Amino acid sequence: MTNSFTVRAEVPPVGRWRWPVWAGYAACGWAVLYGCVLLAIALDGGSLFGLPHSAWVAAPLLLAAAVAAAATVRPWGRRLPRRAVSAAVWTAAVLALGSSAFVLLNLIELATTGTVRDRHGDGDWPGFIERLCFAVGAVLLVATALSWRHRTAGTCPRCGRAHSPWAVTALEHPAAHAASRRVRRIAYAGCAVFVPYYAIHGVHVAGYALDGSRFPSSGALTWSRWFLLGVLIALAVFLLLGLVRPWGMTFPRWTLWAAGRRVPRFLPLTPVWVVAPTLAVYGTGGGIYTILAAAGVVGHYDTETLLLAAAAMTAFGGYGWALAIAAVSYRLRTRPRCVPGARDSVAPHRDLPSQPAETRPGAPRS
Repeated sequence: MTNSFTVRAEVPPVGRWRWPVWAGYAACGWAVLYGCVLLAIALDGGSLFGLPHSAWVAAPLLLAAAVAAAATVRPWGRRLPRRAVSAAVWTAAVLALGSSAFVLLNLIELATTGTVRDRHGDGDWPGFIERLCFAVGAVLLVATALSWRHRTAGTCPRCGRAHSPWAVTALEHPAAHAASRRVRRIAYAGCAVFVPYYAIHGVHVAGYALDGSRFPSSGALTWSRWFLLGVLIALAVFLLLGLVRPWGMTFPRWTLWAAGRRVPRFLPLTPVWVVAPTLAVYGTGGGIYTILAAAGVVGHYDTETLLLAAAAMTAFGGYGWALAIAAVSYRLRTRPRCVPGARDSVAPHRDLPSQPAETRPGAPRS
């Protein structure tokens, strides 16, 4: 893998690139508001996701997350151990992300059918709103954690290195190159996990069960859905391969007018971070449930159903984790590097924005 960089004549606006300090305030506000709502639901005898006493557990955790988020933006947070604050915010983000599982599937169902249902076929609007709120909170908490890390380490959020933002005169973008061999193998495995899932559906559409017996029913609509599933899988594979191959960094020749241009980082990363967490959590949780079901611990399912569930959870979970790993690799490989120049002499009196206000020269002392 090459580390060569291509210098672009791009001069970022001086002093306009800031760490998103507002994320800490937004995350704190979200946690306080949602925590109070859940506390009110708990006092009224309600629950979260239909689980007994779940609101009583979630409410204090959200209020604790609000304190952790506030610590990243208030002066008293500087007196706390930096790693402790980071651990608290990241823990809250992971819990919020886990609680938002299935929200993507709900959104897809809402777009295609106009409603949201649970696994029993009943309306599930309260559960959908709860998951959507946790998804918003997870995004805010992750932004808060990243903001805190950059501000306390004194690093640039754009390139990850320590330098004065006033000294930047240009950006260097890395030349197009593939991911490491290990990441590529993970990506290829993430593409391959769809094969059993798609094959089992194909056998069922043909009117057969896996043991060769007849399977209830097919028809033109079923075949069209199977074809649509194949198109969706092809798009998913395309997205994953784009994260690990050079053409995911620079538009290839077949893109015509865009050929040779640098691919904006947000273009592949935005759909990835929308899809990957849900699929990874859904596949992992569903896989654990499938194992318990096969062992007879929960539910009673026939072999055909268990095999299809195992193939589905392997496909969704495997693809979701592979997509997340490839996305992290892509983000690091495509990160630009700030080029310092003569601007240090233009504004030498300016301090690093990461420096606490109380330690800056000329700051009022209490």
